[in-house]
Amino acid sequence: MAIRLFQRKKRIVNMMLTDYAIRFAEVTPGIPMKVERYGERLIPPGIIKKGDIIDPNELLSIMENCVDEWKIKSRPVRFLVPDSFVAMKEEKVDIDLEDDEINSYLFMKIGTSIHLPFENPVFDTAVTNIYDGKKHILLIAAPEEKVEEYVSVFEKSGLTPVVADVGPLNLYRLYYEMALVKEEDHYILLHLKQGSLTISIFHQHQPKFMKPVSFETNEDTIDVSSGEKSELDEFMDVFSELDKVINFYENSLHKGHVRISAIFLNGDFIRANFFKRALKDRYSLLVYGDETVEITVKDGGLLPAGFYPVVGLGLKER
Repeated sequence: MAIRLFQRKKRIVNMMLTDYAIRFAEVTPGIPMKVERYGERLIPPGIIKKGDIIDPNELLSIMENCVDEWKIKSRPVRFLVPDSFVAMKEEKVDIDLEDDEINSYLFMKIGTSIHLPFENPVFDTAVTNIYDGKKHILLIAAPEEKVEEYVSVFEKSGLTPVVADVGPLNLYRLYYEMALVKEEDHYILLHLKQGSLTISIFHQHQPKFMKPVSFETNEDTIDVSSGEKSELDEFMDVFSELDKVINFYENSLHKGHVRISAIFLNGDFIRANFFKRALKDRYSLLVYGDETVEITVKDGGLLPAGFYPVVGLGLKER
């Protein structure tokens, strides 16, 4: 009888799917962390729309090709749930409730005293603070049906899904790893993709707010002669929403006692640099763009900024 000793553990693959791309990265946490491999496959329009899988068969075909090309068949995979599906709430439970009983307790409350914008959620919780005889809980949820659609694609393509996570948390984890954030400060994270912006706020290294905002892009029809004014007009609805979020957080929620300390901007949108300049012009805040973070990959090159959330996901291994 042969006994296999020291069997090599399969490296976890970290993946995200947007409406237009599949991205993966293999990350070795440490000081410094190492990005061993990464890759991207563009997705034709209409297969995924605002996170919804419109053509699962075509997506599966593309994913199978990726699995073969990247040589990741039978590997465990962590993936990011599209921001448009995610709901985040802060709740309180009695201090006597054991941590391992919190999920069961909140499950009974969902639909009665806890209301989410969808039915049949999958969710997870974390205790963020304890005071005044209460445990303060962060609840993060997504519709089970939507998550299972992604799980099905991964499983059918030969991968084993082990973790579904949320983009802004992993982007913040990367900034934390790079020592760019302080516990006492209040930060806005903006994740800018083609046609969408996710606004999130963090304090004490915990998410406090998250909201995805859609906008129409004019990449194929923009009039170059119209200059920056046309570009600025494209983002006016986004800036209006960001104004509301900042005002709500600083004044309605905290009664003017706190102020946003800085903005972090990440994304692969073609006009991200213009958007960053517009942020600086509009708000009297420090704005950190993707140039703030430099991640060197194994071959010595720099990792494209569109992979930052995936790398943050890989840092969960630490």
